[in-house]
Amino acid sequence: MQLVSITRRVLAPLAAAALLALGAGSASAALLPDDGAWCDNTGSQVFLPFADPASYVQAPGGGFENSGSHWTLVAASRDTSDNESFHVGGANDHSSLQISNGGTALSPAMCVGLGEPTARVFFKQTGGLPGATLQVDVLFDDASGTTQAQTIGLLGVAQQWRLSPQLLTMANLLPTLGAANTAIAFQFTAIGGSFKIDDLYVDPWQRP
Repeated sequence: MQLVSITRRVLAPLAAAALLALGAGSASAALLPDDGAWCDNTGSQVFLPFADPASYVQAPGGGFENSGSHWTLVAASRDTSDNESFHVGGANDHSSLQISNGGTALSPAMCVGLGEPTARVFFKQTGGLPGATLQVDVLFDDASGTTQAQTIGLLGVAQQWRLSPQLLTMANLLPTLGAANTAIAFQFTAIGGSFKIDDLYVDPWQRP
């Protein structure tokens, strides 16, 4: 399967909202090929202090240290004054992503293998009701080339920075037939309150 990523043309704000509304259903168009598709199977044990020995790589732009990270944002913006408190990405990191109530943040695409990849991200609630939720969806192309969205996590109240549990990326269940890997993107949606996220990491090959 040729690696694919979300382009600005497909994932303009209205398109992003349409994908959100679909939930676990299919989107109206397949993801488009892009020369910037990302794949990296070299990782490190960044979450070892959290009793997670797996090797992870940071998702493209997942530390929000660079303003040109190519995330697609709706009612969301980079905050250069608040980094997740554990600084797993680097001691000098200083940025995170603020997502307002009802807002969405969609990552560029990245490739993963077929061995049950997982993702983890730091998050905290910054406003709204105690029952607010940060919904995590994964977007991928199925075997027919249609974009699908699958909810893989519902993160709850966290007044301080907290590391998410391992989020199983279900996209590996429907790769293009015969492919060794597939391309995915992550979408974060704030429901009932505002949230911040930082340092999104993926374990692309589910190492032991």
